[in-house]
Amino acid sequence: MNEPSTAASTAGAVTRLTTTSDASAQPEAATATAGVPSLPAESEASTPHGAVGDITTYNPHLGNRLGIADAAAVADATIDGRQVHVTFTDGQCRTFASQWLRHCCWCVECGNPADGIRFTTVASFPADIAPTLAEAVDGDLVLTWPEGHRSTYGSDWLAANAYDDVARQRRASWQPITWRAELTDCFPTVDWADASDGAAGQLDAYRLLRDYGIVRIDNLGTEPEQTEQLANLVGPIHETTVYGRIYDVRAEPVAKLGAKTGMAQAPHIDDAFYYSPPGIDIFHCLANTDVGGMSTYVDGFAIAESLQLEEPAAFEALTTLSVTHVRRHPGEINMRSRSPLIRLDEFGRPSGVRYFDRALGPPDVSPDDIDRLYDAIRAFSDRMHSSEFTATIRVEAGQGVLIDNHRVMHGRTAFDPASGRHIRLCHVPRDEFHGRLRELSLRHDPWSHDQYLPQGS
Repeated sequence: MNEPSTAASTAGAVTRLTTTSDASAQPEAATATAGVPSLPAESEASTPHGAVGDITTYNPHLGNRLGIADAAAVADATIDGRQVHVTFTDGQCRTFASQWLRHCCWCVECGNPADGIRFTTVASFPADIAPTLAEAVDGDLVLTWPEGHRSTYGSDWLAANAYDDVARQRRASWQPITWRAELTDCFPTVDWADASDGAAGQLDAYRLLRDYGIVRIDNLGTEPEQTEQLANLVGPIHETTVYGRIYDVRAEPVAKLGAKTGMAQAPHIDDAFYYSPPGIDIFHCLANTDVGGMSTYVDGFAIAESLQLEEPAAFEALTTLSVTHVRRHPGEINMRSRSPLIRLDEFGRPSGVRYFDRALGPPDVSPDDIDRLYDAIRAFSDRMHSSEFTATIRVEAGQGVLIDNHRVMHGRTAFDPASGRHIRLCHVPRDEFHGRLRELSLRHDPWSHDQYLPQGS
């Protein structure tokens, strides 16, 4: 696989760029400590900026380029009214609206939405704008606009962002790998050394989490600080009132939550009572028992598929009627959410599942919908509790498990509270994980980096 250019692909690189009207300005290295860029001097930071040429930024200017080495070049371009027809060297022909091209010029003068330093907006040009000249220059598309402004678009950027049917179908082509109990025998697993290599091994771990909604990490170790290292693999830890920053799941004589007992826990989504539930669950096993304490996992997307095929009335109810989840710690916090149990995306595909049966509040729907909502929840719950849909494994000390909390429900079997079973739990926002996945994919598998991914429940 060809990798993009250094400017576009170097992970974690800290650069500083003084943007000027000269598009050839190159970023120069900035002094950094532990990945944190040094800040500009106070006098520089406080200077008012009246033009883009006065602005200093830490983001390297990439313009309309992705750095994909194997992208077909622009061979020819013609203007047809308010459209531009572009022919590529691989024979592809694509058409772009003129105002789309003008709005999407990301040169140093127009600015880039990626870093928020943006000067050209939809209000900056008339609806009937059209270029006066279209050229293929060194494999790029170069347009000249009526006011004399010149825009340059790399062929890779054009191909990745094209909005014809073929391009949109490519971006919408990702599908989850749904599973049932058979996952027990072929559990997606990556060794910690590979998952943390910052390259192909990490991308493999990311893809397994993306595709299956779950991945086990072997040989992580049993030191408590390794919980945070595992979390940092996919994003920053998100602190909540209910769990804090990192939550030690072990039996205690006085239990604030069911997790702090030895009782069995039915599969569930964590914190379904939040407006936006935690995205990625990070589990790190420090100690486990040989009797009981088995981890159980259920793919909510597989249940959604089953309901859509076998009980369409239940599927319709769970995707259109809201269920209520509640959690109250008196004198501390009172959480309540209302949302369909199964959320669909713009294509009608499951985007997220939100179900925690022990946190369900009183249904608040019209009287005519009460019975059909309960029937639909029961149809979902029956599958969730069935052995057909449940994968069961023992997570050993030193292993970690990453779970998409908007898709995969997790639980456990009962265990002796005196056994010393100890799991550490924290959460990372799913947006952060998807963002890191896209950036790593751009380096190692660029044509899949921009696929639409489910945005959750």
